[in-house]
Amino acid sequence: MTEPLIQMTKRLFLSLMMTLSIHAAEWETLPSLPAPNGGCFSGAAGSKIIIVGGTNWEGGTKNWLRAIHEYDPTLKAWTKVKDLDAPIAYGTGLQNAETFAFIGGSDGKQAIKSLVIFDGVKIVSREVPELPTSIVLAAGGATGGGYSIIVGGMDDAANVAGIQLTTHGIEALTGKVMRLANYPGKPFAVAASAVVADELFIFGGMNYDESAKAPVNSAEAYAFSPKQNAWRKLKALDSPNRGMTAVAMDEQHLYLAGGFTDSFTADALIYDVKADSYRKAKALPYAAMVGLVNLDGFIYCMGGEDKMKSRTDKFFRIPVAELLK
Repeated sequence: MTEPLIQMTKRLFLSLMMTLSIHAAEWETLPSLPAPNGGCFSGAAGSKIIIVGGTNWEGGTKNWLRAIHEYDPTLKAWTKVKDLDAPIAYGTGLQNAETFAFIGGSDGKQAIKSLVIFDGVKIVSREVPELPTSIVLAAGGATGGGYSIIVGGMDDAANVAGIQLTTHGIEALTGKVMRLANYPGKPFAVAASAVVADELFIFGGMNYDESAKAPVNSAEAYAFSPKQNAWRKLKALDSPNRGMTAVAMDEQHLYLAGGFTDSFTADALIYDVKADSYRKAKALPYAAMVGLVNLDGFIYCMGGEDKMKSRTDKFFRIPVAELLK
């Protein structure tokens, strides 16, 4: 084979490999959500993706949703499970290996002090009157041992001056509520949160500037250990962000994506728990405050607030392995 032919063959091979690599890393388009939705609870129960409640806008009017829908990745189809007795949105999802649960939120009029557990078949709801009222747009997660953590938040999505820094633990079986160590940063809401190795990680969020009487984005990051009832400071985000979403990829990495900086963004990061470091990751397929769920080797990206007074019904997925490359 002549030298020019060898060089041409190499260029063709490299071009082919780059094309295949780019194609392999693309987000896969899935059937749209049953309706545009933002602020819903999203998680997995068994082999299905679950969305509960949420909000959307129509003709300038905000709608509060009450339906539970599930998505079957095998059939690639959405099915309505049932309607809740009342609408609900802006609460905290509590995902573990067996079930999907959610706590708090609002029905559009008041904070909802309840814990709901869904195993894909039956729904169990428990009123938890000991919960604080700051359970709207709070952070949290299921940290193992039958306990869940909820921190920050406010009593009303419109009350940006009412954000908190309190931390509470909830026992899933009994509904018992325990007061834990306060969040060490500024009071916040709308932060990214996820659990890895029984620690709750929190990134960014919205603070309130009392002098300006306005919300401001945060770059703070902390992790909470329920066993030690203690917080530790993490490396801050490079830029402040509210409405970012976090999802655990494995026992070492978190995917942080979307949110609002000076505009809605699709940018993404991977946070390394062991190294306390960030690296740029493949962006979301669209800019929004999205829902993210890890199920059977895929990260699912769904819905979210993509503009002021707007929600999207977009739905995508990508292999976890592709994001980790």
